[in-house]
Amino acid sequence: MNQQEFADTSRRYREELLRMYQSQSMTPPPRPEPPRPEPPRPEPPRPAPLRPEPPRPEPPRPEPPMPPQPRAELEAAVVRDAEILSDTEPYMGTIRVRVTTAKGARPVSGATVVITKEDAAGVEELLSLQVTGQSGEITKVAVPSPPPSPDQRKPEAFHYDITVFAVGYYRETSKNVPVFPDIVSIQSFDLIPLPAGAEDTQVAGALTFYNTMPRD
Repeated sequence: MNQQEFADTSRRYREELLRMYQSQSMTPPPRPEPPRPEPPRPEPPRPAPLRPEPPRPEPPRPEPPMPPQPRAELEAAVVRDAEILSDTEPYMGTIRVRVTTAKGARPVSGATVVITKEDAAGVEELLSLQVTGQSGEITKVAVPSPPPSPDQRKPEAFHYDITVFAVGYYRETSKNVPVFPDIVSIQSFDLIPLPAGAEDTQVAGALTFYNTMPRD
């Protein structure tokens, strides 16, 4: 190969390389396809929430026994019940009790005074239980009474029983004490001492009076 042929061959080779290079540079490279999103995976089923068990009812606890009330609280409760009764009854009267000895010369303190009333069935109902003070008297007790009578010459009254207990004296009871509306009924007890060395439990009986009370 002479020099001319070598030059022609080199030229054609360069032209071919240039043509191939241009053809490759004009064609854009293929774009990569974007990644396809994966389909969502189904979530596993959630277990149903457990229902809370209903609270079991506690067995009823036994109530502790009520302690015995002191005598003062019992007396106050009886007086309070009498006051409540006086608020509910349309007509009321008042009972006043005084306890003495030695024909009224000396008051008896610490004596127990019980006021009761029999109902239609003959059962006694406790209305007041008090203890006399230094003056020998108890707090006035308001009790139910009938309405005012149209004939004041024969007034109607409710009747109550009053019993007095005192250490060293006979027990005394005043039966059928009349009580009138808006009037204070006074009942005085003059206690009789027991014989020397005798106790109340050794006394065969008690003194019972059936009398008409004076009125204020």
